[in-house]
Amino acid sequence: MQFIQFTKGFFAIIVLFLMNSSCETKSTEPIVAEIQDTLIVEEVNDTLFGFSRSEYEVIHDTIQSGWTLSHMLLPYAVSQYQVNLSDLRMKDSTIGLNYVNVGRPFTVFYSMNDTNQAAKYVVYEPDVYSFVTFDYTSDSVVISRTMKDVRVNERIISGEIIKNSNLSVEINKQVQTYALTAALADGIESIYAWSIDFFKLQEGDKFIVVYDEKSIDGVSYGIGEIKYTWFEHSGDGKYAFLYTTDSTNNSRGYYDEKAREMKRPFLMSPVKFARMTSAYNLNRIHPIYKQKRAHLGTDYAAPTGTPILATADGTVVKAARSGGNGIYVKLRHNTVYETQYLHMSKHGEGIREGVRVKQGQVIGYVGSTGAATGPHVCYRFWKNGKQVDHRAQKFPNSEPMKKELIPGYLNYIAPFKSKLDGVITDF
Repeated sequence: MQFIQFTKGFFAIIVLFLMNSSCETKSTEPIVAEIQDTLIVEEVNDTLFGFSRSEYEVIHDTIQSGWTLSHMLLPYAVSQYQVNLSDLRMKDSTIGLNYVNVGRPFTVFYSMNDTNQAAKYVVYEPDVYSFVTFDYTSDSVVISRTMKDVRVNERIISGEIIKNSNLSVEINKQVQTYALTAALADGIESIYAWSIDFFKLQEGDKFIVVYDEKSIDGVSYGIGEIKYTWFEHSGDGKYAFLYTTDSTNNSRGYYDEKAREMKRPFLMSPVKFARMTSAYNLNRIHPIYKQKRAHLGTDYAAPTGTPILATADGTVVKAARSGGNGIYVKLRHNTVYETQYLHMSKHGEGIREGVRVKQGQVIGYVGSTGAATGPHVCYRFWKNGKQVDHRAQKFPNSEPMKKELIPGYLNYIAPFKSKLDGVITDF
């Protein structure tokens, strides 16, 4: 922003002294002072996609349903030969366009006072990240793709779960798009996946999250890293700070205010963005058989094809199909714990008996095979050979990071924790 500032001002003081022989009379005019004027001139950006607005007339338009490149270009005196050449060249690997998409904007630049509005340049925006320039200043055509500048700004948002609400609803009140909402909700749930059961959120739970938000042309489109966060569930507040413990191999993770890693032995749920429809219940009436049958697992409903995740590192001991269970996978994690995932639509790639899997790895996809009334996964949990309610289990806290790293870590998070604490006091 360029400012031009000038000042005009002066003081005029006129004092008149009138005297006569009998007395002295003093008369003073008021001091007149002109107020300082400041003229602010905003510098206007004279370029659009790198072209000077003062050199071209500009038309903004949008691709309509059923349009091809011909519909876009022919009205602006681009020859059919140039259109065909454009269609051929935009499919080049450096451009990567097979067609133009309905609803996407394009801009036409033509010479000043040209009544034919013959395009010199046409700029098409296939997405928010880039624009494609068609150069028609010669009988041929030159096409180039330019990536837009991405701005990354730190942002902090906070919220409180209210009645009949959830984390996504409260985040969506503060961001521009649902894509941002989904990314933030997924990020937060991933950080606390080992310590908070997001199916048990309740009114009064609170959150604060500090993250990098990416924007182009002033429009936010995605998030970078979640830097640090705080989540209070059932009156228990949990901090999490992203920290690199070994820059050589980029070893990093989230740790709490006592330098304990957030990662725990088991995820709280095998699916994301699902809803719990049936809990572990020894006295449940089966929805299909209409008889009292103990439900020795927890059902999570989700659309068919939703990825099912291994809740902990383990080995596949069964990847099969049976009557009531449908397509399922069973994992052995150690000598104490086993888990099972029922009613899949199909197994994950490479999942078979004897395969070692990592926590969070996709082992299958939600379906409704076997005795199921709809798409869901029934998650079962064994402890010492006995099926138990996984949501009632208490798992040990993770171990602190290496002792020699803790002082540096605590010093690093001090200003961030102070910032979070300042927001916490405002709730």
